[in-house]
Amino acid sequence: MQTKDAEFETYFKSKTLHYHAKIEESISDILDEFSDSSFYEGLTFAVQDGKRVRPLIVLLVRDALADGVVTNIDPMRAAVAVELLHLESIIHDDIIDGEEVRRDKPAFHKKFGIPASILSADFVLGLILDIASQYPDSRIGRELSLAALRMSSGEFKEVILNRNNREEKKITLDQYLEVVRDKTASLFQSSARIGALLSGTTRREIDSVSDFGMNLGIAYQMQDDLLDWDENSSLARRVGKDRLLLQKLSHEYATNARTCLASIPSGEAKDRLQELAEFAVSRRF
Repeated sequence: MQTKDAEFETYFKSKTLHYHAKIEESISDILDEFSDSSFYEGLTFAVQDGKRVRPLIVLLVRDALADGVVTNIDPMRAAVAVELLHLESIIHDDIIDGEEVRRDKPAFHKKFGIPASILSADFVLGLILDIASQYPDSRIGRELSLAALRMSSGEFKEVILNRNNREEKKITLDQYLEVVRDKTASLFQSSARIGALLSGTTRREIDSVSDFGMNLGIAYQMQDDLLDWDENSSLARRVGKDRLLLQKLSHEYATNARTCLASIPSGEAKDRLQELAEFAVSRRF
């Protein structure tokens, strides 16, 4: 018998299936432009089986704010750029953390080696820059750049914290949240902002969905940490709080995310964004 959370996951996936199909098609189309490249095999391997939450945010926010207006600005390449930035961070993160498995497959550096992994991540960054240059609105590239800077900063903060004994050295909740905001939530925030920019909406709405993305990203990472609670590398365990408190906090951030959508026009895309906040803290993978 399915649990309530499992039933919701199935429901949410069915409601966003058409978005996922578009995302997968666009990822394949962009990578196929480089099918003659030495990096092609590795990147097609690396992009498999992703949850595509970040590009989904781009598309849902764009549709929620566009209010039925049809523009000639293609949101798909920007959505793919967001996913590629996430991919680049994963390649580097797995090397730093010494992870051997990712999505039930060998981590990229275990399959292709560290030199190829570093160069592949650099190549992905080039793809992101190329995509950003194709948008007349320079703010798209700016958001991708800011996300990359903050993600790198968050990763480095975690590296510094992990220089101390992982299990014995406690960290404060503020230190933990600082890492989460930069390393994970910043890309959620930029994904929402990019979706808003693509819709041509007002500054007020951009700020609203920006807060939505930040709160959603924090809730999402907290759920990841709850799922990985028994891993020795879990940063959340070093806060010295129990799982129930972290779970409570994750739900508070998810609620905050939904509250940030109050001024967004009602519609199917807004419904999916609200459900995404619930999915962030109820998923089991």
